[in-house]
Amino acid sequence: MKTADYVKTLALVAIVLFFSLQKGSGPLVGILLPFYLVVLLYNSIRMIRRPDERKRRGIRLAIWSVTLALTVTIQIHWSEASHNAAELALKRVLAYQERTGRYPASLKEVGLDDQDLKDKWQIRYFVVEGKATMVYPMPFMPLAIYEYNFEARKWRENSY
Repeated sequence: MKTADYVKTLALVAIVLFFSLQKGSGPLVGILLPFYLVVLLYNSIRMIRRPDERKRRGIRLAIWSVTLALTVTIQIHWSEASHNAAELALKRVLAYQERTGRYPASLKEVGLDDQDLKDKWQIRYFVVEGKATMVYPMPFMPLAIYEYNFEARKWRENSY
């Protein structure tokens, strides 16, 4: 087997990785998973029925398995990192509120760059009529957000 035999597979892997390793592309993993399972089933049956194809199909399945594992791992990392950034901002907002009795007008008042958090993690914080709101998107679910309820002091999921 030559590397040239796997050029199509590697080209598709490169395209999938280009799109699926970016922040916010978690739903793509959910779209790709059923296709991967169908390909896994088909190739497994072909490998059982045609022993001469085992090595070639096995290598391709290994390549796709590593690609899927890498994509899922990176998306879990983005999910955890965005939640950690939101938790850091939240702790500073709550500490400010305990200290002053009011919520800060922006995250700059607690020493955070709100534009950077918005650009990097899509975390938004704002105060309207004395009520604070902090939200950020769910990485694996389109049109859904995590919203912090400052009265109940817990995160909740909202879908729109």
